[in-house]
Order: sequence, then C-alpha cells, then structure tokens
Amino acid sequence: MKISEGQVIRDRRLELGLTQEQVASELNMNLRAYQRYENDDFKLSNSRMKTGLRLCTVLNLDPYEIVPGAKEPDQ
Repeated sequence: MKISEGQVIRDRRLELGLTQEQVASELNMNLRAYQRYENDDFKLSNSRMKTGLRLCTVLNLDPYEIVPGAKEPDQ
C-alpha cells in the first residue's frame, strides 16, 4: 500500500512531537491550510516549491521522502 504525502507529513510531525498549530505557525500558514496538506486535500507535489522546501525544513525531511514515487538522482 502506498503511503500518501499527507501521511508522511503527519507521521513525521507526530515523531517530532509537534502539534499542527506549531507546524503551521513555523510555516507562517493558516492552520486550516496546513491541515489540508495532512489530509491530502492539498498536494505538495502541486504546490509552490518554496512551500514544500519550508515544510521539509520544519519537519527535517528530505523532499524525496514526501513525494510518492520520486526517486533520488544517482550521486
């Protein structure tokens, strides 16, 4: 079973012991807008790169961990 973007984001937030309010505040984002990412109503893969990178920074995630099916380029 594929894990959705929202599930990755939610799981990581919970691992870090953060609330949705804390993450939304760090992102300078409305709480409801952030919740839409966790609920897969909004897709990071369809959002501005800046939003995705900021979220990765706040949650200490590699961007490739969020977008299902994305493959890191060979180094």
